[in-house]
Amino acid sequence: MAVNFYTFGSIISSLQETFAKSGVCFTVDHAPAPRNSLLLKQGKTDGELFRIPDYQNTIGDAAIMVPEPIIEGYGLLVTKSESVLDEDLANIQGMAVGRGVVWQNYVSLPEAGVSEVGDYASLMTMLRTGRVSAVLIDNVNFTQLKLPKENLFAKRVTPKLQAHLFLHARHTSLLPEINKAIRVWRAEYSLENGDF
Repeated sequence: MAVNFYTFGSIISSLQETFAKSGVCFTVDHAPAPRNSLLLKQGKTDGELFRIPDYQNTIGDAAIMVPEPIIEGYGLLVTKSESVLDEDLANIQGMAVGRGVVWQNYVSLPEAGVSEVGDYASLMTMLRTGRVSAVLIDNVNFTQLKLPKENLFAKRVTPKLQAHLFLHARHTSLLPEINKAIRVWRAEYSLENGDF
């Protein structure tokens, strides 16, 4: 089985190991989120990792959501200046957001001055180099991408969200098996500073 995902790199290998133990092996293809959705709709991939339940509105009948969430987290506004956190998001200029990340559609963004960027590593580089004043990123990716001694400020901007695996509809029969494998993985895997 081939699944696509947006990011969350270090989680993938442990998921693959747990799935393999339960008899479900999958490979991972890296592609931007909009391309992943198109491939899933066309049936050219078997699934997509790390999508919130609202993703069903994007993907329609082409895929089904595995009920057990892979991870839970929330969206953050991250800046290099604590004073930016006090501003209304709608007024912050020079913000970068990840392209194709559904949860970010629910955050009020400024009318102009927002850059869309395809991956979180690039977003963090843009913030570090001063190319943008703020980024929207989830807490799990932020934990993984923040440098140990980096002085950044973060503000939570969403309620807790769940990230799921969406399977192409042709794999409905695998749903119970995969749901159980995710439950086993969650019981065994811990993500430092991340929410589960």
